Amino acid sequence: MKIGITGTTGRVGAALASYFTALGEQVVSLDRAQFDLINPERFDELLDNIDVLINPAALSAPDGCENFPEQANAINHLAPLRMAELCNIRGIVFLHFSTDYVFSGNELGKRRENDEANAINVYGASKRAGEIAVMQANPAAIILRVSWVYGADKPAYVEQTLQKILNNDLLEAIADKWSIPTSMKDLCEWVNFLLKNQASGVYHACNAGEPVSWHGIAVALQESMLHQGLISSAREIMATKLSDISHFSAPRPIHTAMDNSLLSHQLPQPIRHWRDALDEFVRDQLVASHHKPSM
Repeated sequence: MKIGITGTTGRVGAALASYFTALGEQVVSLDRAQFDLINPERFDELLDNIDVLINPAALSAPDGCENFPEQANAINHLAPLRMAELCNIRGIVFLHFSTDYVFSGNELGKRRENDEANAINVYGASKRAGEIAVMQANPAAIILRVSWVYGADKPAYVEQTLQKILNNDLLEAIADKWSIPTSMKDLCEWVNFLLKNQASGVYHACNAGEPVSWHGIAVALQESMLHQGLISSAREIMATKLSDISHFSAPRPIHTAMDNSLLSHQLPQPIRHWRDALDEFVRDQLVASHHKPSM
């Protein structure tokens, strides 16, 4: 199987490329240099002989999207539309990534795939426009909405927080914004399963469990590190508010936790709890630290 993957200089794209390469699949890296999402006229020639196209590439910084809405629309809406059209014409399997930010975040609880999506910032609105365009152009496409992905080579919030704990840095985290984290290891397996089983439609691809704040994740991470011997004592993690972040130019939705039942019921085993996935991530860090060469 020849798999084209966009955004391979990003966290999700790079992780997927490594995962499928390790499985022995032929991976074609469609990075920004050659697969310019602003200028999709070259997509046609670059998709020659591709069996599967996976598109995690996006303009995903909410503030960047807010400041450059035309660029956000081009990358998050028009480029996926063109990919979907070409894949539909050529019979290429298309899997596109979206986000929990398509939801307004105004209501408590977990969102289902068919709940109303009413984004409150340019990033979420452009990703929602991309979802609609993809499904209209290619009803056989797969769309995965993800949230708070961690465990790739490039660090995200979980990795950064773990390093702060190890370094005894000041610990503080936002406690009034909720979603559910997603293990990159699990995400790769879900993608592989959906591709092999010819799935289609929109799925919420996150780990199981109740909504948690960034502060709650930091607390759980420190507890796991303490339990597994990565640290010898716990420290206070200061709870902050989203409103304390004065440099944000784009509004952030508050409650965007997603219900993953639709995806979980398709898989051979139910999706595991986010705390179990986090514990495994910490174990992996412990193993890695024991195998580091001495200076």
